[in-house]
Amino acid sequence: MTHKKIPDETYWRGQKPVADLILKKIKKNNNILEIGIGKGGVTKYLLQKQPYVNIVGFDINVSSLKQAKIFFKTACKGEVKVFKMSQDVNLIKKFGKEKFDFVISSGVMDYAKDPIKVLKGIRNILKPGGYFAFTLFDNKSSIDYDGKSPKQRYVSSVGIKTWGFRDSYIRKLLSSLGLRILKMMLRKKLHKNLPIELSYAEINAVKNNLDTPYEDHFVILVRKK
Repeated sequence: MTHKKIPDETYWRGQKPVADLILKKIKKNNNILEIGIGKGGVTKYLLQKQPYVNIVGFDINVSSLKQAKIFFKTACKGEVKVFKMSQDVNLIKKFGKEKFDFVISSGVMDYAKDPIKVLKGIRNILKPGGYFAFTLFDNKSSIDYDGKSPKQRYVSSVGIKTWGFRDSYIRKLLSSLGLRILKMMLRKKLHKNLPIELSYAEINAVKNNLDTPYEDHFVILVRKK
């Protein structure tokens, strides 16, 4: 059997929908944190509108971060700090009293060991009135959805672990964390074989038809009360 060649990046199309949620809200000198920034992530779209912002970004992929540093040298007129780190890090411990106007994350939260813990950390590093724009996997679109679980863990054939959620669960969770939902929409088939960003394990899984299709995602914007 022959397999369609998968680009050595990703098949994820969720970055621009997240950027669109906050493009009109970004102001000069805002402090932005991107979780899973890759080669530029959501931030690359924001810089087209407002280059005078301060960016902190981290990702687990070192080669992607090298390209991000090159890109930000010319694209960003503010301060930039990018480094290797997992999304499961203790955000409060890592950033201390540092606060952000925006936290953004696209296609990353689903892979955290404990997404709720990460969300709590994000809430605590947001400024009052700060925004968090992100995606979460809609478990109803999975072939493995059990038809009832509001929160479900998935493990693909090659051991890739992710979480899926129902919209009612997400709404209750965000409200309990003091995060007011400004927009929440379901976007269909955000996973496509397009050249954006993907881990090597996922690339190999897709090549060999082993990856579970996590297609539909909620694209969400919340504001800290």
